[in-house]
Amino acid sequence: MTPDEILGQLKQKFGDAIGETEVREVEVRLTTTSEHAREVCRLLHELGFEYLNCLSGADWVTHLEVVYDLSSLRHPNKAHVRVKVNREDPLVRTVSDLWRAADWHERECYDMFGIRFDRHPDHRRILLSEDWVGYPLRKDYADERMVPYTEYGMEEKIAKSEAAKGAAKAPAAPPPKPAAS
Repeated sequence: MTPDEILGQLKQKFGDAIGETEVREVEVRLTTTSEHAREVCRLLHELGFEYLNCLSGADWVTHLEVVYDLSSLRHPNKAHVRVKVNREDPLVRTVSDLWRAADWHERECYDMFGIRFDRHPDHRRILLSEDWVGYPLRKDYADERMVPYTEYGMEEKIAKSEAAKGAAKAPAAPPPKPAAS
């Protein structure tokens, strides 16, 4: 099955729930809604995407996102599915029953971004303690123990980088002449 055929089946079944799409060589790339994410993933699993490479979160300030990277071990296809999630109530249905590896990936995504996975069999933090407050990979996360990102020192880094580029382009200096004895 070609990536275009896979995309055609997804569009036929889910219609407008499939947002932006793109085919890049053997990879199908698409966006879908959080309400349809589980069923889109289920169909991809049925179409032969039996391997979950990665499930990760992203914070785009205006919204959160869950990203599924899938592979087929039977044919040379890949899928990249992005699911926009409401920042105020970040909820997506679990896919841990489709891909067992999603169990820990979803827990990490919850731990770092606060995205909840409905019907997850063990929905609790995996990296941080249960009493941890907040979600560290969110852009709005604040903790007095953390040093905030600033542009301090960027001028020095840029100057060093430019100097290194200039040194690479400059001709090598001739070796020093031996001292006369």
